[in-house]
Amino acid sequence: MRRQLDGVGGPYELRIEASGEAFVTAPGPLTELLAAAIRDETGRTPEASTAGGTSDARFIKDLCPVVEFGLVGKTMHAIDERVAVADLEALTRIYRTFLDRYLAPT
Repeated sequence: MRRQLDGVGGPYELRIEASGEAFVTAPGPLTELLAAAIRDETGRTPEASTAGGTSDARFIKDLCPVVEFGLVGKTMHAIDERVAVADLEALTRIYRTFLDRYLAPT
């Protein structure tokens, strides 16, 4: 679509493209499996929330099952991003438990 931009004196073209659509994973076996892994490794019951912000999972959600879980913190995506080693170790255990159960033969 070409339009004249008033006050600037030249034509412009506006094209809008979405590179990744927002999504929410519906509760089901995948989310339950992750919640169980979190409970088993931490003793805490996770809260399903979309408050974490934008996710790169939006690019693959139509290709495979997606459920997200990870670390959060005040330095996320900052030049000095950091996490506690204990948090990273707990996250690793949760991922391992989740993957062992997800990939287990049925």
